Amino acid sequence: SIMGKKTYSFPHSLGKEEALKRAKPMAENLARKYMMKTVETADGFHMTGKGAEATVVVTDNALEITMELSLLIEKLAGSQIDSELNYKVPKALA
Repeated sequence: SIMGKKTYSFPHSLGKEEALKRAKPMAENLARKYMMKTVETADGFHMTGKGAEATVVVTDNALEITMELSLLIEKLAGSQIDSELNYKVPKALA
């Protein structure tokens, strides 16, 4: 299946450690909701599910999420995921 790739970037001024700490419950929450497995990496998380994959990378001043969604998931849940990330991530990093 063809995957559509999307990248989100959220600036923050928390430093890497703190941003990672705050991103963790949010990532786990999303993983549960979309039935994805989460693996912690040195800089964040890698999440995989059926027709969806996400990589979260945290730096000292930004949190970046790269999503790859199958066309079906993109159609069904793309805009929902979009608004959820744009709402939840800045809140977690505020």
